[in-house]
Formats: sequence, structure tokens, C-alpha cells
Amino acid sequence: MRALLVAAVLLLLTPVGALAQTLTVTNAEGRVTILSPATLADLPRAEARLGGKAVYQGVSLTAVLREAGVIQGPRLHGKPMAAFVVITGKDGYRAVLSIAEIDPSFRDAPIILADRMGQGPLADNEGPWRLVIDADARPDRGVRQVESIRVVLAP
Repeated sequence: MRALLVAAVLLLLTPVGALAQTLTVTNAEGRVTILSPATLADLPRAEARLGGKAVYQGVSLTAVLREAGVIQGPRLHGKPMAAFVVITGKDGYRAVLSIAEIDPSFRDAPIILADRMGQGPLADNEGPWRLVIDADARPDRGVRQVESIRVVLAP
């Protein structure tokens, strides 16, 4: 009981902004992984262009999914190939990608969760993370203020 009380007090004392900075990733089995900014900072980074123009830097979406236990690479065949990924922003805007189009063994162009644009951090209305899909002709799937990623196995 004492541990619950301590946890509750810590949650109340945690700044709201700190809680908003986490990223929730749910894999196809329903397991939820909460990624902190520190965890994301340690993952492999890449660069991508949004709509063929602005250059962004950030963590590879493949690395984020790997952290959540999502099947990738040579093991991605059969039933897991029917999975899709829903990326949701703070405002409810969503984009959907097939699991295969995210996997580097199927796609050469990077897909990242950007935290930087050009030489500086993202603007508040874009960050803390923005989905950037290099090689998309239009920037419409570039979800701003990404809060959650969910992998769904198609029926």
C-alpha cells in the first residue's frame, strides 16, 4: 500500500509536459511499450525529406517498432505481413502504413519520427515527434505531435 501511495505522489509531482513527452507503442499482440525521450535518443537516427523538400532528422521508425517487439526483417512473412501501423498525433490526425513499407528489407527510403528540422528542434506545433516518410510525393502522412503508434493485424 505504501508503494502505491509513493507512486501516486510521484505522478502528481511529475510535470504534465514530462508525461506528454512519452510515446506509446502497442504491438500486434496488444503489449504496450512506453518510450521515454531518453530511450528514443539512444535509438538509431536517420534523415528524411518531407514532401521532397524540408530535411528532418530523427529516430528510425523501424527502431521504434523493434523496441516494442514488432516482427521485422527476415521473420516478416506469412501472417505478420498482414499488419498495418497506425500513427496518431495529439490532434487525432492519423496515418496508416503497411508493416512491409516500413521494413528496410522492402523499402530503401527512411521513415522517421523526427525531433529536428534543419539545424534546430521542431516547432511546438510539430513536436516532440513528427512522422516523416521520405520518398512520399506529398507530405499528407506527416503526422505532427505523434503520441501513439499501434500495430494491427488485419483480419
